[in-house]
Amino acid sequence: MWVTSDGGDSRGETYDDSEPLTGSDEALRLVDFSVFPHLEREDMPDTSLATIARWTAGLSVPAYAIDDQTAIRVVRGNVDVVSEGDWKLFTPSPEAS
Repeated sequence: MWVTSDGGDSRGETYDDSEPLTGSDEALRLVDFSVFPHLEREDMPDTSLATIARWTAGLSVPAYAIDDQTAIRVVRGNVDVVSEGDWKLFTPSPEAS
């Protein structure tokens, strides 16, 4: 099975510049991590590493910040990052659990 979606949908919400991030970590309930797409994209100021780090601080699951040259592959529960660009894995803090 091949599943792909817009990065906004992978966080369990739709992306809209007019609404702040909710901090949802549901990820459509398909995987046990969240994704923040478009890392450091110049035309999207909310995608800076600092902004993403603040957003992920309260999550109870790991979160991947990925740029537009990166994909995440999940096969039988094994997560693999495929990238020719930049990405970062944020692990949840004990306080967020």
